[in-house]
Amino acid sequence: MRRLRFFVVLLVLWTAFGLGVNRFLDSRKSTLITHPNAVAPTAETPALSLPGTIYVSQAGHLYRFRGGQFTDMNLSAQAGSWIQPALATSGQLLVVARASNFSDIYLVDAATGAIVKKLTSNATKTPKVELNAWSFWPHLAADGATLISGYDGPKTGTTYEVHLAVWSGQLTGKVLTRQWTQPDAYTGGDVSPAPLPGGGVLYSKYSLTDKAQIISRIVSVAGPGAPPVYLTGGADDCAEPAVSPDGSKLAVICTSDTQTARLEVFPLTKGAAGVPQVMVNNCLCASPAWSPDGSALLYLAPADATGHFQLWWMDHAETPTPAAPKKVTTHLDFDATSAPVWAP
Repeated sequence: MRRLRFFVVLLVLWTAFGLGVNRFLDSRKSTLITHPNAVAPTAETPALSLPGTIYVSQAGHLYRFRGGQFTDMNLSAQAGSWIQPALATSGQLLVVARASNFSDIYLVDAATGAIVKKLTSNATKTPKVELNAWSFWPHLAADGATLISGYDGPKTGTTYEVHLAVWSGQLTGKVLTRQWTQPDAYTGGDVSPAPLPGGGVLYSKYSLTDKAQIISRIVSVAGPGAPPVYLTGGADDCAEPAVSPDGSKLAVICTSDTQTARLEVFPLTKGAAGVPQVMVNNCLCASPAWSPDGSALLYLAPADATGHFQLWWMDHAETPTPAAPKKVTTHLDFDATSAPVWAP
């Protein structure tokens, strides 16, 4: 039973809405549609050249998109699959290396891809795989010194259950010292933490309803152990929060327990969410990310019957009249659970 629960919660962890559908559709054989294979980003000619530098993940490789071209950062494959980049200080990135039974956070040089430092060590030193841990969604807080991340642990006893919570620590010291949230059992836990510019953290909290249905709500917490404040309702089933650089906007992906999703943007005022604006409806959208100046949004979504996730761009996303989304790539297949990160 514990092993079964393990696989159930892993599905919650790894499946941003639409990813399972994407893989299912891509695996089906059809006599009507031939699904072309995705190419490496370095072989793609993007439709747009966006300002700044964007970091994305495809098939476990990290790519840099700058000046209309993709460059493979050539991170060492021995550490695992590279996902979930985030900006750090002094031209560096925080990146997750996901192995088969654990994951760790690394500090990486943003220009060369060289590993600067391994920040966590989540693989057990014993043969007991169930004692391994997982770290995901690293972000640097506004103070430039505190690392916020999702962490499954510490574990006690022999269990395969994965219950992520929001943790913090010092980038230059121990990165896992304070637990911020208490996850609900048998749900996968509290995921996708996003630091707020003024302090505090937003995250996606998975909970079980009285009908044993798993739902997600966007929650804010002012500090470790502080009471959670719910920004979205259970019926909306929202996840994957992305906070604008100035903290005035919140982009999320909501499903409302349907087979499609929508990209919404909420105004944030003193930590409270206002009336949402639907930016993209009836999509398989995933992983929104803001531009450095907060005027535009990136997100991932399929563009055709292949189900492969492409990069999309929406300008004027901070206004009541945003521009129509534009497809940046056509033949790629980005990791839908790994949000892009946009640097100046």
